[in-house]
Amino acid sequence: MSDSTKRARVRKPVESPSTPLSSAEHLAALHAREAGKTVMYQVDAWGHVETRFVRSQNVEAWLAKGFFVR
Repeated sequence: MSDSTKRARVRKPVESPSTPLSSAEHLAALHAREAGKTVMYQVDAWGHVETRFVRSQNVEAWLAKGFFVR
């Protein structure tokens, strides 16, 4: 019989759990990440609104994709 060529599995290192954020801290982190970006929207055929936070230099590209700025 031939020898197996399978590699042995390497265990991933255990990550220490991060401290949970309160809802206010989570919102503050979201707002900080979106600061300085343009909010763009697209409505599909079913009426669902897709929201994207886009860097200002990429607005023209997203306008070409059918998104609009509110």
